[in-house]
Amino acid sequence: MTTLALSLMAALAVHGGSAPADPHLQPEARHLLDYLRSVYGKQVIYGQATNHGPGIGDYPNVMDDFKTAGKYPALVSLDLFGWNPPHWGDNYRGVVQAYVDGAKAWWQVHHGLVTMQYHWGNPLIPNGTPWLDNPKGAPHVDVGKLVTPGTTENLAATEDLHRTADYMQQLSDAHIPILFRPFHEIDGGWFWWTDRDKPENTAALWRMMYDYLVGQRHLHNLIWVYSAGDTKDTVEYRRRFYPGDRYVDIAGIDIYSDQVGQDYHTSAYQNYYDLMQQVAPGKMLALCECNSVPNPQVMGAKGPRWLYCLSWWAPGKDNPADWVKQVLNDPLMITLDRLPGKLF
Repeated sequence: MTTLALSLMAALAVHGGSAPADPHLQPEARHLLDYLRSVYGKQVIYGQATNHGPGIGDYPNVMDDFKTAGKYPALVSLDLFGWNPPHWGDNYRGVVQAYVDGAKAWWQVHHGLVTMQYHWGNPLIPNGTPWLDNPKGAPHVDVGKLVTPGTTENLAATEDLHRTADYMQQLSDAHIPILFRPFHEIDGGWFWWTDRDKPENTAALWRMMYDYLVGQRHLHNLIWVYSAGDTKDTVEYRRRFYPGDRYVDIAGIDIYSDQVGQDYHTSAYQNYYDLMQQVAPGKMLALCECNSVPNPQVMGAKGPRWLYCLSWWAPGKDNPADWVKQVLNDPLMITLDRLPGKLF
């Protein structure tokens, strides 16, 4: 049996319908999840990371796509971290609100899909970033203590998450479904949340966030996306980071071709697709980040047909304009104009 046939069988198995991670998912989010299942294995959704903005001209990377290819992405990626230190200062809060406003507008005004990652800054210090030892001298985060109720680390993380959830509440109240991707590149080792010594702590951190956002805050608009990083680790080791099927709707991986030694012109990263099928069997699989979307003709003819491919940069050195034009106009790719209006 061909690789493509196996991929299509996996897609059909998923389309058969497993329960969402959140059993109380809002109708709009359930509708979106059903749509994603209906296209998985048939077409590939084109996504683009962007900056925030309420008007379509305020999404710079999105506009670059349009100027280059005459098409808008169907899916945009925004953040939930405010970046500007200190955490929860005026500038930080302003950035988070702008991201939320951008998510609202992309769904409500432009009728596109939204995914949001959370570059969660080290919650133990006021100017912490997602990366290890950044800023210089940042304390090591003991993830085991952080997931232990009542510890100083746990209380700090819970308070920080509480503040973020206050902003996320706006999207839940507006019934805007979000493909929520926390702890991205979860097993990579370059972000503070990756416990390389005991991955089970990182898996517990995922479950802690899920239990808080869904169980306590009742944010029922979230479709949960698990994304791995490019490492040389075994499947068995990678599985130790996985929080469990009941906490995940979609799984995927972030791949940058200059780092993995594969050319996106001729490869669709079948080896990574096969890897993630073993880490998260039965889940729809997405290329959650990439420097350039792999060849649609390869995905169409040989597979894998990822649920979506999300380019991290607009046209540039790592995402040539001619390639963007070719990809966005390929019939395999779902762009903004190809989304069904009934979703909104």
